[in-house]
Amino acid sequence: MTEPHLSVAQARKRYLMYVAVRFAGLAVMAIGLWLTRTVGEAPGVAVALIGGLTLFVRPKHLGLTTK
Repeated sequence: MTEPHLSVAQARKRYLMYVAVRFAGLAVMAIGLWLTRTVGEAPGVAVALIGGLTLFVRPKHLGLTTK
């Protein structure tokens, strides 16, 4: 079964969402590192792990690839 191709506008929108998720994840990881140094290890590591989980989002999850 083949899926219909995305329009250029829809593909651009999904790609920008993918890039935004990546940058947001990196920002959350940086906040987690800052929290580790200022507040304590447990809350900072938890926040950093949440940020790290966003790095597992792939273009396939947003429907950007056909395979």
